[in-house]
Amino acid sequence: MESRLDALEKRTPKTGRNSHKPPPGNSLGKRPKSLRPRSNKASGGQTGHPGSTREWSETVVDEPISVSAAIPTEPTAPAPKKNRAKQAKPATEVVIKAPILPKQMDELITIGQCRNIRLEEKLDTEIEQFVRDKKLSIEILLDALYLIANDDKELMDRALTLAGKRLQERKEAGKLRRIYAQMQKYK
Repeated sequence: MESRLDALEKRTPKTGRNSHKPPPGNSLGKRPKSLRPRSNKASGGQTGHPGSTREWSETVVDEPISVSAAIPTEPTAPAPKKNRAKQAKPATEVVIKAPILPKQMDELITIGQCRNIRLEEKLDTEIEQFVRDKKLSIEILLDALYLIANDDKELMDRALTLAGKRLQERKEAGKLRRIYAQMQKYK
């Protein structure tokens, strides 16, 4: 035990010079000063330079856009090692036509900001398993449940009544936890 302690004490302490991470009080020292002479020009694009930005176009194309891709028709067996570079893979050209209309673009769903939700642990586990089994996300499930409840006034009223009760339960639980934490401090 003492030999290990002696070995640790003899070890050179890590500093910013002999470690990849400097300790808080030991910086790497001054950065070397650049030998490059200082310029009087402003940083960024210089006045008078023509630039190379593409022109903006307001033209909308209503024609189908074709995308070509070379896709192998069938899997090929690997060639012998010495001839592998010379052998070409058979491919067919596939043209995919995808009309993109401005009207369709306007009708697409837009996604709101990311929200952090906290659920009761047991419910969180059950919901997580449920959405995993159904190959959904919690956000998609919440969207669908809200849309269904919004169309059914009785269902929405039941959901809001239960939500009010659960909110009160959470508030009471929070108060009790705070009181308990305060009591633990003064023991």
